[in-house]
Amino acid sequence: MDAPVTESTTISAVTPTPLTIKSLLAPLLTHPKVAQFIKNAVYLGLVINFGFYIWDDYTAWKAALPPGSPLPEIIKLFSTSIDMSAWIGLIVVFELETYLLSDESFTKSVNRTFIAIKLVCYILICYAAYGYTSLAMENYEFTRLDGVSSPCQYADQGTWLQLDVNDFAEIDAVNCAALSDDTSFYRIGEDLSIISESSLNHVQWMGWVDICNAFIWLIVVVLIELEVWLQGQDRFSSKRLDTVRQLKSLFYVVLIGNGVIWTLTGYYVYAWDAFLWIFGFWAIELNLAEWEQDRLEELAVRK
Repeated sequence: MDAPVTESTTISAVTPTPLTIKSLLAPLLTHPKVAQFIKNAVYLGLVINFGFYIWDDYTAWKAALPPGSPLPEIIKLFSTSIDMSAWIGLIVVFELETYLLSDESFTKSVNRTFIAIKLVCYILICYAAYGYTSLAMENYEFTRLDGVSSPCQYADQGTWLQLDVNDFAEIDAVNCAALSDDTSFYRIGEDLSIISESSLNHVQWMGWVDICNAFIWLIVVVLIELEVWLQGQDRFSSKRLDTVRQLKSLFYVVLIGNGVIWTLTGYYVYAWDAFLWIFGFWAIELNLAEWEQDRLEELAVRK
């Protein structure tokens, strides 16, 4: 007869020797009130941060595109807001699947509803990833403004200077000399705004960070889906599940690296958002660890 499964032995089963995100988070299972408080704080932060992104996209739209611009061009500029809304929907479904709902709640209609919601979310996320990629590539479709060596040449003409990825300044006689020390200026695509050479190089580089971040997150959620499926099959000790967890942890490291890049380059809202989302999905990881613990206890009782 097998020995009874205690809390300590269960956590050991949930956290195998390989170092993963789940093995780091599992000790929180012994402090459920603390874990729940952290989860609620992170989820609230994600909702608040969503509002900031909507405002950023709105500002960029007003500065970059003329009135009457085609809807697809406007939608591309709102790719971040679209992306965030889909991610919020996805994390809500994961929270319901891995924590809030009991096993008895998963009827055929509920499962189909979740599949439909996830499908919509994944389509929007993939479209947002396309938007990031498209916008990043458009930064290479630029035209040099011959004869322009200072933003003061556009003073009081209603022209905006792009300072970085998100910030624009309307050029006037008062601020023009302080806006940029560059002597080469460009126009990206059909944008009304202009951009200096150093800012253009910076925007191009940050575009690749956005692309990396978008596609790494897609990989992470696919791995989470696979882990949920494997746990649903009670395959807790399988090499495939261990591999999924280790790969997921590796990609989390890349996402953390992107957050550090945004911090070092002054995009504090982006960095804050990046770490909020990492913590948000670590909350889902904690749910998976608790689910596994409960299931292992149930299987041990049956023995």
